[in-house]
Amino acid sequence: MEESKVIVMYGAAWCPDVAMARRYLYRQQVNYLYLDIDRDPEAKEALLELCGDDWVVPTLILPDGTTLANPSIRELATRLGLRDRSQA
Repeated sequence: MEESKVIVMYGAAWCPDVAMARRYLYRQQVNYLYLDIDRDPEAKEALLELCGDDWVVPTLILPDGTTLANPSIRELATRLGLRDRSQA
């Protein structure tokens, strides 16, 4: 099975950590698929299947299949091979 080349982010509009991660990816010009768990019941179900009752947003699935639950900007940058511009 071929790896997906797209980052998938599960999130919610009310979460400041989601907003920060989205802003970082936008500034780094990283393409990703955003799934809002409050607006998309299928996305919420997928997140529950992925993480169980211990789900958290943002949860990201990287192209290599790695799952990151509420990563810091530094961790996200490191995993994606990008510069950490968390102060920007």
